[in-house]
Amino acid sequence: MPTTAHQSPRKDTGAAVSLIDQASFERAVTNVAKWGDTDVFPFPFENHVLHDQPGPVVALLSSMSRNFDERINSEPIHNVSLLAPVGYGGFRWATQIDSLWNAYLLALVIELAPKIEQLRVPVADEVVHSYRYQDDKDSSLFRLDSWAAFQAHTRQLAQSHSYVVTADISDFYSRLYHHRLENALRQADPGCNIANQIMEILKRLSNNTSYGLPVGGPAARILAELALNRVDRLLLAERTTSSYCRYADDYRFFVNDLPSAYRAIGILSERLFRNEGMSLQKSKTRIMTSEEYVSMLDPIEPRPGSASDFLGLHIYYDPYSATADDDYENLKERLREFDIAGLIQAELKKGRVHTGLTKRLIQALRYMDATTRLEVVTSLLDSIETLVPVVPQVMLAARAAVDDAVTQDEREQVQGKVRNLIRESHYLAQIDLNMTYMIRVLAGSHSVENEHVLIQLFESPPGFGGHAAIIRRDVLLAMARWKAAYWLSDRKNYFNSMEAWVRRAFIVASYALGDEGKHWRRSTNDSLTDFERIIRDWAAGRTSNGSWQVPI
Repeated sequence: MPTTAHQSPRKDTGAAVSLIDQASFERAVTNVAKWGDTDVFPFPFENHVLHDQPGPVVALLSSMSRNFDERINSEPIHNVSLLAPVGYGGFRWATQIDSLWNAYLLALVIELAPKIEQLRVPVADEVVHSYRYQDDKDSSLFRLDSWAAFQAHTRQLAQSHSYVVTADISDFYSRLYHHRLENALRQADPGCNIANQIMEILKRLSNNTSYGLPVGGPAARILAELALNRVDRLLLAERTTSSYCRYADDYRFFVNDLPSAYRAIGILSERLFRNEGMSLQKSKTRIMTSEEYVSMLDPIEPRPGSASDFLGLHIYYDPYSATADDDYENLKERLREFDIAGLIQAELKKGRVHTGLTKRLIQALRYMDATTRLEVVTSLLDSIETLVPVVPQVMLAARAAVDDAVTQDEREQVQGKVRNLIRESHYLAQIDLNMTYMIRVLAGSHSVENEHVLIQLFESPPGFGGHAAIIRRDVLLAMARWKAAYWLSDRKNYFNSMEAWVRRAFIVASYALGDEGKHWRRSTNDSLTDFERIIRDWAAGRTSNGSWQVPI
């Protein structure tokens, strides 16, 4: 068995002491492994490595902390930034960070998170509801009831005022200035040692520009809340804007006359621009009556089985819970109260779906029987142009339908529709993010047609100038899953020129090549990074189980 990276780590030439407590590394690795690195991208296979090999990964992260400057230059931060659809005609810029550095960044932020939480407006004030940090290693990073608390409190305030102002910040994550964030971090980290590392990572993620946070990850959420804390404190100190609440970059003001409503918008706009260099989205800044605002909220006592009733249902299921079996059965029983298929069809008839509701309805399909799920998924794929904002969720449901299909005809019923989207260069398949989810549908079942489509994607990825590396990575993993030795053998000749994402996938794929792969791994050992060695040894252990399939 080859020597693993954590048994013989690269020598550290810098400081001997880690800035980060091991518990922060452990919590970061556990969080990324369990919850993923963003809520936008599909799970990268490296997250499985973090889940299965936490000890070696934590040891490597600790080593990185002891010699940060050398590590960040010798093993640079790889990230993918892609267009993610928002609504029916817009995009936002989303970033997926290399799994190792993502865990490292999260550990840095977790180390400061208790102090950051102390700096924020207290939870008891019921003003700032979003992403309230929980300093408990056995819990999730954030309180799970924060959105419900925000909804309930804004309803209460609306009912005691005449008007409600709603506003949110334009392009908040992408426009957040680094020097303002750095100033805020100095309060949480007076020595600036951890703050300096956070800012160095953010600078590299933003290609040396002075603004921008990666969208979707918990580290960015905590940092974003810290950045907005100054405006929160100013609004509370002035007390000229009546009552207000905030959830992330969404503000709510509660006033009794129109002049006060306009004043609230003006004060917020001025404070945001002067202090953060940001502005409000004009299209989402509204003054409405309290009755109008309350009518937009989920009803307190929705009609049983209705869409509003469904939106109030908590459908998260933790397979690692001590009561997992009972939780699963209880959830299935609760879902039987809803006509999921009927609610989905009602959304499709609208032409433009309610994004939040439709995502949750599609998520609930996993708890339905395989036959019904297949029928609904087929209907979703036939109506894909109506589902532009939720294409990733549709593809996840399609993959589940493929996995649970009994016959090849049933699998082909789903995969054929997805292949057609790719072959016809459908505009939704031109979005790299969507394509990563489509590849996963095809990877669920092997066929010659699927092979040919994926090989073509590897050679000529789609996209609007995005990052094709993750497309090639996913194709490699799918071909490894199918043990397509003829193609993988040819790919090994190009290993040294592969992007980091693709290199890691090929290391896993090499185990499908038998002795040829074994000889290749021996010849490349000296060129591998420490994390690549952990991945290699993880794959070696996994492939020793003959029934294991490459995760994708």
